Amino acid sequence: MKKKIKLCIIAVISILFVMLASKTYASTSCEDIPEENIKYVNATLTKIKREEYNAEQRGMHWTDYYSLPMSQRYEIDQKSMLMASTEGMNIGGLQNGYIGLNKYWNSTGVLQGLVKDRLINDNLFVIDDYTNKDTFFPKTNTNPTIYSEVLTNWKFPFIKESNGYYSFNSDMYHVYKDYNTKTIKMHKGERSGFYPFNNCEDDTSISMKRNLGFTVRMDIPFIMTEDGKVKNTETKEYEDMVFNFSGDDDVWVFVDDKLVLDLGGAHARLKGNINFAKNQVYYESVYNRSTGQDEKNVYKTAFDDGILSPGKHTLKVFYMERAAGESNLFVSFNLQSGGVQANYIDKYTGKKLDTVNQSGPVGEKVTTSAKEIENYILVEKPNKEEFILTEELQEVNYYYAKKAQVNVKYVDEITKEEIAPRETISGKYGDNYSTIQKKIEDYDFSKVEGNKKGTIDKENINVTYYYKHKSKVIVNYIDEDTKEIIDTYNKIVHEGDSFTSEKRQYEDYELTKSPEKETVKIAREDITLNYYYHKLKFNLQIEMNLEKALVNGNYYGLNGKIGKIETEIRDANKNSSLQIFYKIKVTNNQERVGSGYITFTVPEGYHILNTDWQVNGNKAKYKVVDLDIGESREYEIILEKNEGVDIAGDIKAQVRIDSEKLQETTLDDNEDRNQLVVMPRTGIMYFSIMPIISVLTILAIIIYRKIKK
Repeated sequence: MKKKIKLCIIAVISILFVMLASKTYASTSCEDIPEENIKYVNATLTKIKREEYNAEQRGMHWTDYYSLPMSQRYEIDQKSMLMASTEGMNIGGLQNGYIGLNKYWNSTGVLQGLVKDRLINDNLFVIDDYTNKDTFFPKTNTNPTIYSEVLTNWKFPFIKESNGYYSFNSDMYHVYKDYNTKTIKMHKGERSGFYPFNNCEDDTSISMKRNLGFTVRMDIPFIMTEDGKVKNTETKEYEDMVFNFSGDDDVWVFVDDKLVLDLGGAHARLKGNINFAKNQVYYESVYNRSTGQDEKNVYKTAFDDGILSPGKHTLKVFYMERAAGESNLFVSFNLQSGGVQANYIDKYTGKKLDTVNQSGPVGEKVTTSAKEIENYILVEKPNKEEFILTEELQEVNYYYAKKAQVNVKYVDEITKEEIAPRETISGKYGDNYSTIQKKIEDYDFSKVEGNKKGTIDKENINVTYYYKHKSKVIVNYIDEDTKEIIDTYNKIVHEGDSFTSEKRQYEDYELTKSPEKETVKIAREDITLNYYYHKLKFNLQIEMNLEKALVNGNYYGLNGKIGKIETEIRDANKNSSLQIFYKIKVTNNQERVGSGYITFTVPEGYHILNTDWQVNGNKAKYKVVDLDIGESREYEIILEKNEGVDIAGDIKAQVRIDSEKLQETTLDDNEDRNQLVVMPRTGIMYFSIMPIISVLTILAIIIYRKIKK
């Protein structure tokens, strides 16, 4: 019986040995993944000494810590996020649904809000409630006491899927470290979980063989397209750009240093997702601190200020294995780091007007093109517009000049209304322009505002030509009696101007009435101003009377218009001398000063002795200068008989006055006549007939004057 038992034991041992041998074989069978099927991203991996790390955070050695009662450990551990299974960590709620006295015992969701929502100096910081700061993700190994290794700037692998996605699945692949190339190598083969600090031959299905307590940071650059979509290389359809995660424990995903996906807490495997097209984050399960319950299938906004802007961005994944149980990792994304970015740039200012990003798998052909940009004109295209996508972003620039125009307006300076159609000169920055001053009916140019010519700038240019409306001022000088216009004055003036009229002096007139306002503001309509004048009357009257006569020196007194001299018989001959004296009176009997000319008609056979008279033929003239109103002046003219002329006879003299320039009110009194009869005292018949002749002569003169009037 004992022998059978021994044989059974040996058989069992043999079976176990075979099983262990086969397991070991499986764990050491590593199948390489071809490099062309792998995409690498920059990563930093940190192996943390769990007890030493916890001791530093607690401020006491782990042996001292474990010598304390549970209640004291609880108080200490609430101050930090700790590594592995600790009493205080569970009780403090920093580990979800694990072991011990965890008050979240029924929780399986992620615990959010454990880290700050922005990276500081490109590193993750735990919130100020805890002591950890940035200790989980050191960039270099500055503290070997708590870090076994810090692998900075290593390459982390993702499988290139045929549809354009990249993935890592710790259920299908395992990794190990290649120190020569600073690369995390990926091998295909059955492994249990994600343990980058284990070797290829380690059987991580045995929990004791798992190298736990580590963090991984991965930086994934990508190009955000205009609509957040990218082409599926299998279906050729455009799909939403997504980042998918599933794993444990804590995971925080930042985009451009801002927290977007928060899968914090020492939880079991949970899913999370970022959809860039929908601007949405998905959580499989989130613990609600207010209700103490998990919320399933939670959706939140990814970017509060709207969909992520097109162009280059970086997604940064901070992964922690903290709970010291198991580790698994699944990541899948179709974010593309290679792409073409077309920049549309203002050539003269350097301002980027727009950007179009196209992204896709390496090797895909992409074509860029110019685009219409409002208020801009394409001035320069790139030499190359067709590209083959690589892992790097390729940029191409299209240069534009801003459309600009010169707006030319023609404006009434007073009313500010436009008085002619606008003109527009279209062009682009740097073009020369020139405007013109128009002739506009009823307007005169006043001034210009803006540069009449120059170079088109980045902004529209306004040139305004100002004009003043033309109006006419008419000033009339009017005879108030006849209403006839004596004189007139016209002037072209402009609306808004001030005009002052002036009185005028006219020799024949006296001003009687002026306009109500002599200074006026010019409006749009013509203005007439009237001055009224009274025409001054003017009249010269002349009167001539016989004054005396001298016959051979003998005096004969005369008076009046008609006179008679009876000479001695001895004097009645051709040799006797005769001088006749006339008194001429000129009177201004009206309203204004004036001048005139006296014209005396010299009888035949006589001449005048006055030397101050101008004699021309039988006419003798004398100028009367500035005869005042009501003034009379007397002049004497002396006639003398020529030699050889018979002294006897009828001597008729005529005189008249003519105004120099002025019109007289009447000419009836501008002329006068005299008659002097000279006869000898001989013969009865002569003396009897002479009185009759004299009477007839006087009657003839009187009748002539009556007819004249």
